[in-house]
Amino acid sequence: MTTAWFVDGGYALKTWNTVVSDGARIDYGLLRAEIEDDAGEEIGDAYYFDCDSDPPNAAQASFHTFLQSAPPNGVGLRVKLYWLQTKKHEWPAYLGGGGPIVHPLSGEQYVTKAQKGVDVGLAFHLMRSFSKVRWDKLYLVAGDGDFHEVIQHLVENEGVHVTVIGTPATISGQIAPYVRIVDFAEITDDIRRAAPE
Repeated sequence: MTTAWFVDGGYALKTWNTVVSDGARIDYGLLRAEIEDDAGEEIGDAYYFDCDSDPPNAAQASFHTFLQSAPPNGVGLRVKLYWLQTKKHEWPAYLGGGGPIVHPLSGEQYVTKAQKGVDVGLAFHLMRSFSKVRWDKLYLVAGDGDFHEVIQHLVENEGVHVTVIGTPATISGQIAPYVRIVDFAEITDDIRRAAPE
């Protein structure tokens, strides 16, 4: 099999939610079938990258088990989980002495969470998979410019045909020249799963 499929779960969810407003979710089984139909063959290597929730929860664990299970009972993705980094934001000292940035009404400190390790893990496993299997088609659900060196190399030096699934607005201009873009909006009806009631 000469087709690979790699998914950045955080990117997929965020991008999908910009296209779908009724709470429907991506059906990864249907997305796999859509890719295989487009590629004209079954997918070989398939990976899903994401972060553990903080704290981990049963629903996410169940979802990851489903993704890892072989078709037809699952999707057949190898799930790789990384971590979230929590950052408490503070004013810089040069702007008046420093201290936490707080909400004016609740007094709660401004905190953000960012995934760590996903992009590096995806790039590593992408190149590792290619070096072992030598696939010639890649379907990538990720649009970050951090992947442009990898994508450029695969396209220009290895002859890989790369399709990025997302939305044109979320796909970096650094990788866009090297790939074919499939807009979630064009395939939404084919890969949607109704929102839970």
